[in-house]
Amino acid sequence: MDLPINQVADLLSASLKWVDPDNIYTSFVTPDEDTTGKTTFIRVQDAVSQLDRYRNDDPAVINAGVEVQVFFSTDGDVNIFQAKLEIIRLLQTNGWLVQRPLTPDTTDPDTYQKTITIYANKNLEIR
Repeated sequence: MDLPINQVADLLSASLKWVDPDNIYTSFVTPDEDTTGKTTFIRVQDAVSQLDRYRNDDPAVINAGVEVQVFFSTDGDVNIFQAKLEIIRLLQTNGWLVQRPLTPDTTDPDTYQKTITIYANKNLEIR
């Protein structure tokens, strides 16, 4: 089974047309990446995960949590609200439970890019 962050990154890469799949990261964005704010990119990170559904003191499920953070290009014409809805629908359609999907958009203080953050969880069978 792939890591939850890889599952989500693969899902986003295959489905979103407004971001280059090469700009979807499951690690920190490296210093050689665009710092001008002219590139839309997505960072998928681990969030809180918990063991669940114990059977004879052994967990049967891990409730895996991921954080999806989108940095929109300052030069782009992507409708941020529509992009947020597209990601939410995509995650929900693929079995992820979206948490706090409508947190306020923020602006990155270094690049002035608009950003959104979405948290999602999914129960993954351990055995």
